[in-house]
Amino acid sequence: MASAGLRILLAIAVLCTPIAASGQATVLRGKVVNDSGDGIAGVTVTLTRIGYSVRTDSAGAFALSGTPGSMLVFTMRAAGYRGDSGAVTLPRRGGVSREFRLVSEASAPPEVNPSDRVLRGRVTDTEGAPLSYASVQLNGGRRFIADDSGRFTMPSPTGRFSLLVRRIGFSPEELKIEAAPDTAIRVRMTVFATSLPEQRITGRAAFQSLDLNGFYRRMRDAERGVNHGYFMTPEDFEFRKPHQITQMVEGLPAVVVKKDGTGNPRKEMLVGAPCKPRTDPDPACVRIGSPLESARVFRCVMTVYLDRVRIVGRVGSSLGSGTDDFVNEMVVPSSVAAMEVYPRGTGAPPEFQPMNGSCGVVLIWTK
Repeated sequence: MASAGLRILLAIAVLCTPIAASGQATVLRGKVVNDSGDGIAGVTVTLTRIGYSVRTDSAGAFALSGTPGSMLVFTMRAAGYRGDSGAVTLPRRGGVSREFRLVSEASAPPEVNPSDRVLRGRVTDTEGAPLSYASVQLNGGRRFIADDSGRFTMPSPTGRFSLLVRRIGFSPEELKIEAAPDTAIRVRMTVFATSLPEQRITGRAAFQSLDLNGFYRRMRDAERGVNHGYFMTPEDFEFRKPHQITQMVEGLPAVVVKKDGTGNPRKEMLVGAPCKPRTDPDPACVRIGSPLESARVFRCVMTVYLDRVRIVGRVGSSLGSGTDDFVNEMVVPSSVAAMEVYPRGTGAPPEFQPMNGSCGVVLIWTK
């Protein structure tokens, strides 16, 4: 306790030493006057920081000293007058003089400027949770938006007024108020449950011909294991951008792209995968080349349909039996929308199965 008292005394000695003893202090010379400009004697001037007080003399004058550049914050109290406060920043050199005015308690209080008054409110749901960004419309005109905690402010209206509060998902609330209250307004909103009319969204394929020809239906069947075809969609063609139609079947099992040996990509044929020359009883296995090449035995040329028209693969045709088996010469990849490949003819749709029942089938659909 003794040390605390000593600190207070030291602070008073530093900040508010008498003028005569403060060689390095800066002095505030103040005067407290009334409405008529006459000095008020006996006014108590108290430094709010340390509680040190002085009284004005008969002319209403007082003096406080402190560290240059510091701010003196103080209150002024006198019998018969309304209390007031003041704050003065002391200069770095020299002193400063200020005059302060106290208003008599008998004087009428100053009128409040209506433009300085504000109306405050808060928008919540029925459970009391704040509703952010609600729209508050004053007298059907100017709109104000509540903040993220549901609070809003607006200039306080005079007389009777109305507030229309709206927010998505809640029923509008309208308040009719006779006069602006002194406290904040609370608006409770009720959730508005509504059912939207039914919306039906239909989609269609990029190329309607694929739907009409059953391409997507057969692709869904293949996904369920109903058939064993391979499907190349418009997206596959867009991604691969083939120069020859035979490039789309490269890598498929049980399908071989047969080249004619000249290196001309347009002279390529689609044939079935190799079969064993002695153990495979399938009559579609045909031998190609000299006896030295007897191990290379292939199935017959695959039947190719272009938009339901057979363009490659006559009944009973075999490799090298004709010049009309070069599919690359008859189909331009840029005009193709989709493609189906069935390595065995028996797995193709019934209307496209070849008459010999074994050769593979390729269905090509244009855009």
